[in-house]
Amino acid sequence: QLEGASAVWAGIDMLLQLQILRGNRHREMVAVGAKSYHGPPSTSFGSSSPLFTKHAQIMYPVPVAGEEIDEEVLLLQFERFLDKHGDQIGVLLIEPQWGSSQVGLPWPKNLAKQYVEMAKERGILVLADEIMCGLGRHGQGTLFLSEAWQLDPDAVTFGKSIGGGVYPLSGAVIKTGGVLLGANGKTVMQSHTFAGSSTRALMTGTEVLNMLPNWFNSVKKLGDEMKVILRHLEKVSNGLIETQGQGLMWGALVSRKGIHRDESLRAETISCLKKNLESVGVLPYFVPVGGFMISPVIDIDVGTLYRIGEKLEEALLLTVADVGWEQPTSQNANATEIKVTLQLDQEFLASELKKVCNSQLHFSRTCTSCSDFVHPTVRKRFSRGLIELQNAQFLD
Repeated sequence: QLEGASAVWAGIDMLLQLQILRGNRHREMVAVGAKSYHGPPSTSFGSSSPLFTKHAQIMYPVPVAGEEIDEEVLLLQFERFLDKHGDQIGVLLIEPQWGSSQVGLPWPKNLAKQYVEMAKERGILVLADEIMCGLGRHGQGTLFLSEAWQLDPDAVTFGKSIGGGVYPLSGAVIKTGGVLLGANGKTVMQSHTFAGSSTRALMTGTEVLNMLPNWFNSVKKLGDEMKVILRHLEKVSNGLIETQGQGLMWGALVSRKGIHRDESLRAETISCLKKNLESVGVLPYFVPVGGFMISPVIDIDVGTLYRIGEKLEEALLLTVADVGWEQPTSQNANATEIKVTLQLDQEFLASELKKVCNSQLHFSRTCTSCSDFVHPTVRKRFSRGLIELQNAQFLD
């Protein structure tokens, strides 16, 4: 296939054919998350239906970005959903980490695993849509996030960086039933005039797959740095934005708290933020739910990440002043964030003492054991906010 929406269609196509071969012709429905996007909303599966009702799909309950996640409640809701619709569903679509529809929100790992297990127990085949988060971008050290989290889907989609940013290329990998499909002469019916990717695209994709494992460690390292940068931005903006993500795929949701309970005021803030970001020379990917995503190229250097952070900080401070934003509630860092901060703080001390860098990450320009790419004082400033939050917790 050429792009993400077609790859999702191809994956669903093959899994529904597999259901038919297994005698489950009645399983014609596709379950999609209540907050999902799998391609242009007018023609693709997903929660938005701007033109007509999508009779072949049904929506299941999911976590929502910016809201407290109660896993027990969600599991109960999902079980009720399966009790009511399970026999009709042939395929369940799940994004282990959402893209634009939920501003880069990762599923709680164990919750995603339980959803998949519950669906498969009912005879539903599972398609993991990793068009955005896959191919190592998630920072967990594997090609696909579903592999790292041991979700065991029946198929997974891929796209985006597989073509090296030059050639259009996407696809779906079937993990279950390939032999049965082949024995019955079944091929994917999702096709169009340009569905056969070019030889150059396929050659590029092959080289990308061979090269990606060499970057897994640096993506993980950069993900840790992104966490520090974005948590700092939460703090300096007084909670104007709420950040989420992992690896090299992060999102910032403009808060719905405080004065932003009024959606018209929130819309004004978003418009002001766009203007200020443009004025400082940063144009992130804004998404319809009210926020923006940051998904840099895999081989970005750590210094550039911090320069992006400084530009975002400048625009956020301007916006806070322009709209008169005040922090509605206290912001607390969780244990994982504090652990990362303390680890980085020790790195700062070591980096100031080292004269020669021996880091294995130096070749990928993600090294922070020296000052070749980002100065320790810059990283120290960005992480200070988390250290202050930790100290405040001790005082409480």
